[in-house]
Formats: sequence, C-alpha cells, structure tokens
Amino acid sequence: MESTTFNGWPVRAPALLAQIAADNRAERWPELREGHAAVVRGPTLALAAELTEEFGPVRVFRPHVTRRFRPDAPPLRTDTGGVATSAGGCGLAVVLSVDALTVTVGHWRFDRDQRSRYRAAVDAEGPGEELAGLLRRLAADGLPADPEGELCIRPRGWRPDHPRIRLAQRRGLQVARRWELGPWVSSPEPLERVRSAWRGGSPPVGGLGNNLWPA
Repeated sequence: MESTTFNGWPVRAPALLAQIAADNRAERWPELREGHAAVVRGPTLALAAELTEEFGPVRVFRPHVTRRFRPDAPPLRTDTGGVATSAGGCGLAVVLSVDALTVTVGHWRFDRDQRSRYRAAVDAEGPGEELAGLLRRLAADGLPADPEGELCIRPRGWRPDHPRIRLAQRRGLQVARRWELGPWVSSPEPLERVRSAWRGGSPPVGGLGNNLWPA
C-alpha cells in the first residue's frame, strides 16, 4: 500500500531524474522502475494524498510521456508532480524537476472563447484595473505571473500604448513560484510550500476567472 504521509523526496530523486534526462530511452525503464517508484513516484503520490483533502483529487504524472500528440518527444518524464482543480475551476500544479520545485495556480492556456472574454475584461477599465492590481499584489507575495504565458506579438486590433497591453498579450494566466532545490526537499517542508501557494493563489485567480472569463 502506498504511503499517505509525505516526508519529502529522498536526495536520490533529483539525481535519478537527471539520469533519465541524460539517457532518455524507453528500454531503460525496467532497470529504473523500482528506484523510480521508491524515490520519485512514491513520495509524489504521498504528497498528492495529503493535498487531496483540502484541494480535491490530485492527478499524479505518469513516468511515461504521452506521445500520441508528440511522437518525437522523449519517452520518459524528467520530472514528477501533479495537477488538481480548485472548487472554482482554477488549475493547480506542482512539479519537481532536476533543479527546482515549481508551483502554479491559474489557467495555463485559454481556449478561443476564454481568450476573447479575457481580453474584453482586460480592455474594460474596471475589470482590467482589478486584474492588474490583483497581479501586483500576488507578485508582492511571491507569486508573479508566469512569463511562459506571454505572447511576443501584439493582439490584432490592440494599440501598442494600451495601458494593459502586456496583459492582453497573454495566452493564459497563471501565477507561479519556483524554489531551487536544497536539503529542505527531503523533509515535509515541500508540502507546506505547496499548500501555502495554492491557498494564496487559487481564490483570487480562480474568482477572477469565474467572473471575467468563465470556462
């Protein structure tokens, strides 16, 4: 039976992920399976179990990459983690990679209708300023908007001097926090860091999403 108490990832976990990244071949999986289950997937399942009571079901990443839509992708994941959805429909994620623990809250990518409603909200002075102010507060609390969601081009029809043009350029909206790995990863501390970030980000980001660009 899998443990439901999270005590951290062993120090071997990032090293094993680094080994996979250095030689990412499907035929290596039989020799990696047991160690991966013990030091990577097992602790991640325990973390998910501890988070589930407060945040709902947490889906843990499988060790293998789904290649149906990315046939050229490496066959094995070089990270571990899980995703959940808050009661307000806000995406929650935690990822342990070779060198960092990253937590995100929000909408990674808008669909076409969401994007239209989001941009309309950004364009309107009241909702747009509300969103801009929220993001400033979250950034001050250590949860800045994820730069991965920014487009390099200006959306069609938007003037370059619009006061919220940078927000209009977003393909999605999530806030993120990233910590470089250290000895703390092998303790229960990651659980508290994830809880704190999800608690701090999901009500405001999810609430705005429901009001301004509902799914």
